[in-house]
Amino acid sequence: MIEPTISMVGTQQVEQALKQLAKRLEGQTRVLVGVPEGADSYEDGLTIATIAAVNNFGSADGHIPARPFLEPAITKGAPKYQRLAELMIPKVLSGSMAMTTLLEQMGSLAEGHVKQEITELDTPPNAQSTIDRKGSSSPLIDTGALRQSIRYVIDESTEPLEEGL
Repeated sequence: MIEPTISMVGTQQVEQALKQLAKRLEGQTRVLVGVPEGADSYEDGLTIATIAAVNNFGSADGHIPARPFLEPAITKGAPKYQRLAELMIPKVLSGSMAMTTLLEQMGSLAEGHVKQEITELDTPPNAQSTIDRKGSSSPLIDTGALRQSIRYVIDESTEPLEEGL
């Protein structure tokens, strides 16, 4: 009777490749998109991050309504991030692309989606007095500083996010 035998050639190479793969994928690196720490301020001293937060969530006094632009932009873009990951993860696994490169591509894509959302958002509309003052009916665009301040950053910290926009 003939019995099959199995032997593995190159066990050390496989183990080394798995260790290298684990090293490339380790960590809790994440892509953050919004107004990063240290973004500019307006002439009146308000930071762009503060203005972004008030516009995104609405003012505490209810005078400025919420005009969410971060979460909707990322939600709308999610299928594209998924597709990018499907296409590029094999390259990361093979070692032909760094994980950081993939994260940068995702960050750039998400940054564009948030900027597009700021540009296209039109509800709730501005009050007529605001339109008259700005000369525009676009709720999230006055000087363009908010849209220009949207950036992605690659964050390798293990600290939980407590605040930020």
